Amino acid sequence: MPDAAQLAQGHWNETPLFLTEQQRYSEYPWLYDVAEFREHAGDKVLEVGCGTGADLLQFAKYGAIATGVDITDLHLDLARKRVGNMAAVLRADMRELPFENESFDYVYSHGVLHHADEPERAASEILRVLRPGGRLNVHLYARWSESAFIYLLKHGVRWKQHVENSTAPVHIDLYTATRFRKLFPGCDIRFSKHQCYKLRFAEPLLGWFIVGKGRKL
Repeated sequence: MPDAAQLAQGHWNETPLFLTEQQRYSEYPWLYDVAEFREHAGDKVLEVGCGTGADLLQFAKYGAIATGVDITDLHLDLARKRVGNMAAVLRADMRELPFENESFDYVYSHGVLHHADEPERAASEILRVLRPGGRLNVHLYARWSESAFIYLLKHGVRWKQHVENSTAPVHIDLYTATRFRKLFPGCDIRFSKHQCYKLRFAEPLLGWFIVGKGRKL
């Protein structure tokens, strides 16, 4: 049985997820502000699971010293082409990040840790490479959300295989604030929720992404 990392590589090497910047920030109109792309000039920023590099490029555009890691070969190729020499792009498993302790001021990850079957290891690595006083910004699929309910109604008990950009197998977990907080002990995590497609007014309660922002003590 493949582990979650192998499933992720198989999934996105088969169907790499490439969106233009316009497409990405039209699909996720809240992301530009929530990710804080404009707020980290001069900071050493790590993106865990940089995909094809759209978000990584935004940090670099606004002056961050940006590094992205991913495990999928096609995503890495596309990310390197997108960012050029504006940011570093490395192949790495988030469970074993190839960086010294306390290397980064800010660690960002959008939609990645929920594909891990060992999320505690990935979270521990994020904390290890983050300097004291540094900040994390992690986005995960929320257990209680409009999207999960719609997928369940539409596809039944196997709805998770329809969430990503193809039906190729991939591991998906859903998170509550309580479960999320346990990943990052010792951090004061503040939560928000984002992305409702139908019930826009209910986004703070039923958003598809639960966003946790915290500071390493």
